[in-house]
Amino acid sequence: MRSEFRFPRSTVFLMPIIFVGVILAMEKANTIQVKYAAGAGSIWPSLPWFLGLALLFTCTTVMVIWGILFALGRTGVHRLANIQPGTNRTD
Repeated sequence: MRSEFRFPRSTVFLMPIIFVGVILAMEKANTIQVKYAAGAGSIWPSLPWFLGLALLFTCTTVMVIWGILFALGRTGVHRLANIQPGTNRTD
C-alpha cells in the first residue's frame, strides 16, 4: 500500500466548509418555512409552469452549446466524416 493521498489536501479543508454551508442552508430553509408556512398556500399550481420552463431552459442551453460545438467542428459528426475505412490495415 502506498501512503499517498488519493485526493488533494485542500479537500480536507473544503469538505467541512461545504458541510457547514449545507447545514446553514437547511437552517435558513427551516426558518423560512416556519415564517411563511401559515399563509403561503400550495405550490402545486405553479409547479407545472416551473418544470416546463426548466425543461425549456435546459433544452435551449443544450441546443446553444451543441450549435457552438458544431460551428467549431468539435462534434462527433465532423470526426466521423473524416474516417477512411480500411486505411489502418496491416496486410
